Amino acid sequence: MKFSFINNTNRKYSSDQIYFTITGKNTSGHFCHVNKSGNLIPCNDGDNNAPGHLTKNGQNWCNYLYTLNEISEIEVPPMYWGRAYISLGSPIYLKVVNNGQDLVGPDPANPFDPNADVYFDFVEFTIDNTGCYVNTTQVDQFGFPMVIELISSDGSKKVGITESRSALFSEYIKTVPVEFQSLVHEPYRIVSPFRGGFVDNGKYATYFDNYIRNMWKYYTSNQLQLTIPQGTFIGKVENNIFTFTKTDSPNAKYTINYPKSGDVFRCNGVFTTGDAIQQLIQARISAMFNRHMLENPANSCKPEEFYKNSPANYYAQFWHLHSIDNKSYGFPVDDVCEQSSLIAHPNPKELKVTISWD
Repeated sequence: MKFSFINNTNRKYSSDQIYFTITGKNTSGHFCHVNKSGNLIPCNDGDNNAPGHLTKNGQNWCNYLYTLNEISEIEVPPMYWGRAYISLGSPIYLKVVNNGQDLVGPDPANPFDPNADVYFDFVEFTIDNTGCYVNTTQVDQFGFPMVIELISSDGSKKVGITESRSALFSEYIKTVPVEFQSLVHEPYRIVSPFRGGFVDNGKYATYFDNYIRNMWKYYTSNQLQLTIPQGTFIGKVENNIFTFTKTDSPNAKYTINYPKSGDVFRCNGVFTTGDAIQQLIQARISAMFNRHMLENPANSCKPEEFYKNSPANYYAQFWHLHSIDNKSYGFPVDDVCEQSSLIAHPNPKELKVTISWD
């Protein structure tokens, strides 16, 4: 399918200052990049030193980049875990490691990352024999506004952010609680909680601790009913472990160990163990923590009830309030209850990516 990139930065950046690269995995799980001709080219460690490679901070980096001045439309073949990286005013720095098995991308939590002073963002996607699945994301950070439009044979669908960058920065600082204001890394980005001071040993590492403690205590004497496509489950804390039992199969049990605040923000650790059903249950509970809905499970899929009480992930809430149809990826399992910016179609024709500034 075709990807097209549109410069809507109002002359802040010319098309020869806007860079993009498309990377992902082939069917063998090997990282690849897409060349101008739309071919999927396997990445290898030698690319870091190949002719035309990038250099910064005394290190070499691979160069799979094109500017919009060179090419603004490109055919993209089937690929998995795809990302379209976009940077403004500077290339983005990536490195191939482990014989092409890994591609090291930007780390917004690392002040020494070569991309720390680069304006960048990305779109995530998969293209396979069932269609295209694509989303914008603020799971790691916000760099600049983008809108994606997936065009198919029977219409189109848009997600993303249409407001100006300066307005978003200003509104974010005005409206989020003071803890979350610390996530503004001007002038380059707003980072997610687990890329900022809410990580383990960070200033706000215990942010959810009291809520976790209260919910664990509450569910030692109360039950939580959870219904997912795989059935209905009753949860209760037993021996400090949240244990869920399938109502029509009492021997089928699924557990969540006591989490840390960092587990809640990252939606990992104790929330990513066990089989597929257990991980679905864990994702629901992790989302309920982020949205402050754990004591109100009957309304756990009613967006109008989310984030009403503290503590909650107010970083994620902000992006929902400022995104098309209030759909955003503000934390890793924000697709719970279909609140994410994911759009999909079995017969896609084109993905338009509109890049904005102010």
